[in-house]
Amino acid sequence: MPFTVVPATRFSCEQLTAMLNDCFEGYSVPVLMSVSVFAQRFGAEGLSLMDSCVWMDGDNPVAVAIITRRGQSARLAAFAIRPAYRGKGLGKKLLAPLMEALGNDGVQEMWLEVISDNQPGVALYQSLGFTITQGLFGYQGMQPGQATTRSLQETAVMPLVRTLMSASKERLPWLMDPATFITLPCRAFVHQQAYAVVSFLANKPQLRMIYVAPELRHRGQGREMLRALNQQFPALASVVSVPESFTTLFASAGYMTMPISQYEMRAALI
Repeated sequence: MPFTVVPATRFSCEQLTAMLNDCFEGYSVPVLMSVSVFAQRFGAEGLSLMDSCVWMDGDNPVAVAIITRRGQSARLAAFAIRPAYRGKGLGKKLLAPLMEALGNDGVQEMWLEVISDNQPGVALYQSLGFTITQGLFGYQGMQPGQATTRSLQETAVMPLVRTLMSASKERLPWLMDPATFITLPCRAFVHQQAYAVVSFLANKPQLRMIYVAPELRHRGQGREMLRALNQQFPALASVVSVPESFTTLFASAGYMTMPISQYEMRAALI
């Protein structure tokens, strides 16, 4: 039976949140999002309601795709199928036309993240032309012991964002890109010559970015910044979008690697 593709513009934020939660039921990593977190998170990531969609079987939602966009790049920020419709080979049938439509609309490349242990998901995206670009990890600080004298100074977010967008020549994962911090509830900090951004979705602190200028690296400033952050926000966790190359830095600061990891994947659409 063919499904009806309905643009996300037809639904309220409350409806989209409820449908996404329903479609993620029983997923390997629990997903239960509040309306405020849905709006803040996807808004900061570049939510495109025009490109996001819901597949309907009559009055019943079958699947939801949340698309975010920046320039000529798009990202599959969330994709889930309701339990009753899984195991029927729908993933490729639903996503292939969506990717074609994005390409026809000028999108040149598409990105996504998938849990590394989700082998069916990885296989699905590979069948659609996605290739793994790198592994992404999350890190969590330990409960700090005796207080230290590390001084963590707060700084304005937007001047830092402007500086990072002009200074950084490295391509960052979507969730660590400075563009994410423009509308995300967050605070920026400086320690010596290292910078960090901590977000506050649902009032929960989460490390989003740490930056030291290339010419100042390998001097321990990043390590001291991570320790200072964990002192102010005990057991601070990062997003699970940190490139594997940061493992040594986080380990030197006493952070543990989270059990969940992801693959970043990319597909060329044009």
